Amino acid sequence: MRPTLVDWILDFFWPSRCIFCGKIIPPQNLYCPECIKQLSPVTLLPPLFYLDIVLSFTRYSYTSSSAIYRLKFRNQPKLAATLAQMMAERFCSQLSKLSIDLICAVPMSPQKQRQRGYNQAQLLAQQVAKQMNIPYAPLLEKIKTTPEQHTLGAEQRKHNLKDAYRVVTPQQVLGKRILIIDDVITTGSTMNECAHTLRDAGAEWVGALSFAHTTMIPN
Repeated sequence: MRPTLVDWILDFFWPSRCIFCGKIIPPQNLYCPECIKQLSPVTLLPPLFYLDIVLSFTRYSYTSSSAIYRLKFRNQPKLAATLAQMMAERFCSQLSKLSIDLICAVPMSPQKQRQRGYNQAQLLAQQVAKQMNIPYAPLLEKIKTTPEQHTLGAEQRKHNLKDAYRVVTPQQVLGKRILIIDDVITTGSTMNECAHTLRDAGAEWVGALSFAHTTMIPN
């Protein structure tokens, strides 16, 4: 759709900016062509023990991390809609073939969510669900306060989140095919523990989707 006169007027006073570098871009654009070229495309990552499929939009790089940082730490929750749109468009065909029943997010501890004001993974999950026309549900809650995963070594990460999550309503996941969404996958320990929790509650199939990942997996 071509920008309207109102769009141009609004853009004059509040210009659109690239979600990655902050550069001023034409109205209704989401990002500049220079930044999108720097995002390494990723499709399928090796599945983890409790996950049937692991998908990520791009590698965690200076470009991708800039948008994620603003989403998480600069109080810009509206960025979630744009990142989710990119994720949904990239994997629309692939996800449509998987007969997913529900989409959920990696939960945050209540204390951390109160401090931030929102859970960025939840915002992404809700927007991807909307784009894919798949129901979103808050299936998981975090019941144990744990150190930040990025502060721990690889071996510590494997055990840090043990029994940290709980299924809110077990009947809701029984026999269902569920996609978990987060902003970044690092070692996969968080996603794997969430999937483990859903499996224990009777989920038939569990997949994972993130905007970025930090693991060194070849395309």
